Amino acid sequence: MAEDVIFYDSRLERDGEVYYTARLNGRDAILTLFDIDSGPGARSALKGIELATTLRGRPLGLKISPASYENMLAFDRQVAPERKLVALNKEAGLWYGLGTGNRVIITEKDGAILSSPATLGVFEGIFRAVVKYGVPNWFIQQSIVRELIPEGVDPERHLGMGHTGGYGPRELLRSGLFAFASLGGYTRCPLPIGADADHAIVTGRSEEELAESLELNKIAIAESRDYTKFTVDTSRLFGFPVTLSAEERKRLLKAFHGRTFAIPNILDGRPGFRYAFDDEEIIRLGRKYWRACQVHKELYDFISGLKGDEPFDYELSLDETPAPSEPREVLFYLVVLEEVLGLPEGAVTSAAPNFGFRKRADYEGDIEHQLIPLVNECASILAAFGATVCFHSGSGKGIATGKGPGVDEALAEATGGRLQLKVSGIFQEILWRVLARSPVPEERALFERAWDETKRVVEVLSAIYDRLIAGYAPEEAEALLSDEVRLAEVGGEEAVRLVRQVLSYGLGQAKLAKRLLATANPANKDAADDFFRYFAYLVFRPLRAEIYSTMTEGTWQRYTEAVADYTEMRIKGLGL
Repeated sequence: MAEDVIFYDSRLERDGEVYYTARLNGRDAILTLFDIDSGPGARSALKGIELATTLRGRPLGLKISPASYENMLAFDRQVAPERKLVALNKEAGLWYGLGTGNRVIITEKDGAILSSPATLGVFEGIFRAVVKYGVPNWFIQQSIVRELIPEGVDPERHLGMGHTGGYGPRELLRSGLFAFASLGGYTRCPLPIGADADHAIVTGRSEEELAESLELNKIAIAESRDYTKFTVDTSRLFGFPVTLSAEERKRLLKAFHGRTFAIPNILDGRPGFRYAFDDEEIIRLGRKYWRACQVHKELYDFISGLKGDEPFDYELSLDETPAPSEPREVLFYLVVLEEVLGLPEGAVTSAAPNFGFRKRADYEGDIEHQLIPLVNECASILAAFGATVCFHSGSGKGIATGKGPGVDEALAEATGGRLQLKVSGIFQEILWRVLARSPVPEERALFERAWDETKRVVEVLSAIYDRLIAGYAPEEAEALLSDEVRLAEVGGEEAVRLVRQVLSYGLGQAKLAKRLLATANPANKDAADDFFRYFAYLVFRPLRAEIYSTMTEGTWQRYTEAVADYTEMRIKGLGL
């Protein structure tokens, strides 16, 4: 039987009722103490059972409520004196902050297997840092069609989804709200929090494929309806083949022909920017972005229907492209969305252009002459539309300098501090580093197993590159990779899964696997090895239960401290 835990930091008093969160026999719960002679108070919003008991000889009422999805939402909306889960931009008026992807969480099913029953996973370290500095935080964040797998989706049809644990958007939100309450969020956190249904990724090379992708994303978004922010990525639709009708061409020309867009600099006293588009460019860019913008309008309207009158934040993900964004095209995109397709003014609250950042890599360009001017111009354009610039792929090569020395400070300088940044995979990387340095032999052994398994997986990816990608044009390679028989010949069923899971990030991932494999040294296994940093996420889910059942209280504490240190370092560097 699992040890019972009461999270005493969660104590909340309201109208004579006292609330605590707890983990009882491995199950998350909400406990309410109340005067047995009193009428029903806020506790009536929670489903559960009420008992009569005594405390120090005094009659007392006790209500035990499961910390279910519905009860955690009710706790936030009806029990807490002030609702904490809100749209940080539109509702709270907070236009800067940090999005922290939570890949190491404790789900409802995990409670029974925990070696350390009081842990709240990655949330503890994040909470410690953002409360210390009073920083707006999307406390709950994962990709809803990549890292998560919605409950309404068949896992066998979507082998590349759910690598963080096989749970969906509802369970992530429930776990995050439970952790927030258990850490004292309703009494200790000065600011509200957000929940980002991150990276709804819409893809397709034909209308049929696009329709399938939209259906999947709508399922995921519908299950995320109680989130407060929605990040939608249509960058894979840039250049989607379209034939503009005469009416569509007319609408584009009406919005841009003969017009000069004057954009003030986001930094006081600095020169602004001016843009004009000739007719040829208007039609060319219109074709390039038309289908992507149409999908944004469709999904924005879909979310509006789900949310009703409740405010929500909406972010454009523009960063998963081969090259950095052109600022004038960012402006064009925003004008098309608002003035041509009819997205409400101010609907877009943030956007993430491509600034040359790569996942898990330090910035490699010229900070002074490339990064700062590009960021400043894009941030200025977005501010003119009432939106904030956001930086994706926010973690770099290590855990000491963010995207590299001086980069965070440059982002703050270029934006005047009106910025948002997202990190995610780094918190899983920190876990591997903690296990690798653990004095507990079983924990170090788990890291070594993860290292060995990652190496084996990377070997399969390298073989896929050699046999099905190298020497072929991208279109030919994609056709070969869609042939599951040929994939199985290379690496069995696992090759099929890996292609769906890894190469959704691009064919370059297989080439990267081949290059980094050469650096693997079995005689010196290190969590900082590049091949391991890039691809260890693929082995986390199979080892997850064993990690949770092995990690001691002391190791979870070291993990919390490391997550807090990293988060604090980013907050200070960005000047948040």
